[in-house]
Amino acid sequence: MNLDKNMKTIIIPDLHNRTYWVEQALASPILQPYDRVVFLGDYFDDFYDTPKDAYNSATWLKQSLHKPNRVHLWGTHDLWYRFPSNPFAMASGNTYEKAYAINSVLTIDDWNLIKSYHYEQNFLMTHAGVHPYLISKYVLENKQIFGKHIVGDTLQLNTQEIVDQIIKPATEEAFKDVSNNSMNIWFDIGFARLGTQKVGGIIWLDLDIEFQPIPGLNQIVGHSERLVPEQKSTQNSKNYCIDTKSQHIGILENGEFTYLETIEVLESTIGE
Repeated sequence: MNLDKNMKTIIIPDLHNRTYWVEQALASPILQPYDRVVFLGDYFDDFYDTPKDAYNSATWLKQSLHKPNRVHLWGTHDLWYRFPSNPFAMASGNTYEKAYAINSVLTIDDWNLIKSYHYEQNFLMTHAGVHPYLISKYVLENKQIFGKHIVGDTLQLNTQEIVDQIIKPATEEAFKDVSNNSMNIWFDIGFARLGTQKVGGIIWLDLDIEFQPIPGLNQIVGHSERLVPEQKSTQNSKNYCIDTKSQHIGILENGEFTYLETIEVLESTIGE
């Protein structure tokens, strides 16, 4: 899913129980037609929410997971609800009461439909982002594989190869560790968010303190709440954070990223 010419994907960041507007927005004539919808995670947890709120969000998520052409990614506030016996995966706001409510709705087969990352149209999408340190660390730990691709201090891999040969196996290994009640740097918390790792993993990376563009790799993330979508780009790396408390919806079309205000999208459905 590299170039994906003539493709339009809708990107919806952190919902935090605000699922009530999603289906109406996706029916909007402003957004349609589109090819895919990507959700950037954090379906659960909000201030002062209840197990009933969690149950309602899980009910929406279960339906959404089984709709065609939708991709759902893990968020900070989702992973522990899948693995409530793993204390390392717990985030603020996670509670056993909400875990019980969520897992009364979602089955293991449902959970297994959630992904760590999505890559298309030359953009990598995760909940919080990938830091270059994680790439370098994985390469150094696997020098027998990547040694021939290192010239000087430069890793000679194209973006698709980085995704396929580094991000894919690294996140698969990390997810296995989490499922075994351990933790892995790719899902762990960095110093910036009061964790123990040098940088946050793909569900914890802090945009303000930790995020660094990776040359040749474009990213779209949520996680770090903004007032409006924010760009952190260099000459060869475009990066966007679109977590604005459901105030904006991202659009990736033919390799170009734009966004719309959610209220504008919803207003377009009145009278439809």
